[in-house]
Amino acid sequence: MKPLDILVVDDEQSICLLLRDALSRFGHQVSMCQDGASAISLAAERHFDLVFMDIRMPGMDGVETLKQLRELRPDTTFIMITGYAKDEVVEQSLRTGAAACLCKPFSLSQVTRVLERFAAGEPVSA
Repeated sequence: MKPLDILVVDDEQSICLLLRDALSRFGHQVSMCQDGASAISLAAERHFDLVFMDIRMPGMDGVETLKQLRELRPDTTFIMITGYAKDEVVEQSLRTGAAACLCKPFSLSQVTRVLERFAAGEPVSA
């Protein structure tokens, strides 16, 4: 798998660090931020192949951030992260253009499966 440029957006620093460490081990370049406005600023400066983003964040939530990022970078694939699996915002995220949603707590094997499907050009699912 060729190295990917990945952005992790989550207000929980522990999730950002976990994903950064795991994805970096696969040779990917990983950037992190903890809010939607910072994610939009980063994406305005550079392209990301894949974005892992929390749905519920203070300030601009993940759904609104997703809408703005999709306008800015329509060729990027978005994987949402949530601790609320039965929440309406999960469905709203998928309708807005997210490829999949990982439910917290997620396993590293789920993340690996997302990466493998993405690299193979297959539909991404968690």
